[in-house]
Amino acid sequence: MSNSLSPSGRKPQAGTVQGIIIALTAFLPILAIVSLAPAVPVLMQHFAHVPYVETLVPLMLTAPGLVIAFAGPCTGWLADKFGRRKLLLGATLLYGVCGTMPLYLTSLMMIFCSRLGVGLAEAVVLTIANTMLIDYFDDKQRRFWLTVQGVIGPAMAVLVLASSGYLTAIKWNGAFIIYFVAIFLFIAMYFWMFEPQKTARQQQATQATLAFPWPRVLALVSLTFMTAAIYYVYTINGANAFHALNNARPEKIGLIMSLVSLAVPLGSLLFGIISKHLSPERVIVVTLCLMGGGMLVMGFAGSVMVMGIGSAIQQLGAGMAINAMIYWVGSLVPPLFCGRVMGAWSGAFFAGMFVSPIIVGLIRLRADNNVLTAFIALGVTALLLAACMFLYTFSRHSQRLRKERDLSGWQLAK
Repeated sequence: MSNSLSPSGRKPQAGTVQGIIIALTAFLPILAIVSLAPAVPVLMQHFAHVPYVETLVPLMLTAPGLVIAFAGPCTGWLADKFGRRKLLLGATLLYGVCGTMPLYLTSLMMIFCSRLGVGLAEAVVLTIANTMLIDYFDDKQRRFWLTVQGVIGPAMAVLVLASSGYLTAIKWNGAFIIYFVAIFLFIAMYFWMFEPQKTARQQQATQATLAFPWPRVLALVSLTFMTAAIYYVYTINGANAFHALNNARPEKIGLIMSLVSLAVPLGSLLFGIISKHLSPERVIVVTLCLMGGGMLVMGFAGSVMVMGIGSAIQQLGAGMAINAMIYWVGSLVPPLFCGRVMGAWSGAFFAGMFVSPIIVGLIRLRADNNVLTAFIALGVTALLLAACMFLYTFSRHSQRLRKERDLSGWQLAK
């Protein structure tokens, strides 16, 4: 792959440098949650005198996601109208500034407001980074870099968790030092990221003034929302599911859950393999089957070992999920609308993340507080979604074959 620093007069070409920067940039929304997880007890202790601290501090982890849910679609529109690079640079700088502000602030409410600024920056960063991945790379390269993102993400999360715990032990707000990484990313973007060139396909689409594909986008947003709600069930309630078993020892649960987490990068590698042979829709079907099947195994598990097997299956699907959906978006809409559609996808995904614990809570209320019932219900939902997607792709494939057969018969008759 070539670099963006092309000779004068030639169009810049995306290569390894751009792929690495996008892969690291895509980790920023995850960093916003992971970096503060070990710091929550210390922050609650430091601000123990503040009313509602028990609610405000945990909300600091999830509030950015809610901002993304609202701001994502607007970001996509701005990206399509005004370009990608300047928005990406500004958002990354805003992320670094707002992320590090708690190092200088003393008010919990001001820190909470800075987290909303982080969420606004994340909305732009997530939308445009994924859009530029589609703009920069062809189908084969796109699959490669999505796989890279999925593999390095868990490794970076472990590194961030360890660093956050160490920094929090030094100072109550030490975890926020990690956000300086965004400043270094900003510098790298400034020198190596370039505005994507309009392709011939985009220019033709502009001339033809294509109508925005509302039915396709609404279907994409709906499926993304439901998939995200299912995706986060294990992330938020996995430990509760293990503890719901009788005689489940905490040390054994911790060991199994740490081993199960290895299935996430394996899922990303599995995406890289099967996406070479299956359509994006079929990859989504496999993803939903793995997540739904794993959750059903967990819901009916009678031992920690069976629960671990179900968790591994679920996490294998979770490792494919985000890559599969971004891959699907890239194949679904013309480049002219890529920013808006990716913004809609970001909003739907984080809205699903926000409502996931609410859905689980409502199911638990109707099931005598049994969290495993939620795993069964949402596992069945995932499998039903997979069946609907499979039937849709099967029907579309049959229609295509019928048209080809009719065309072939007409040509022979002629």
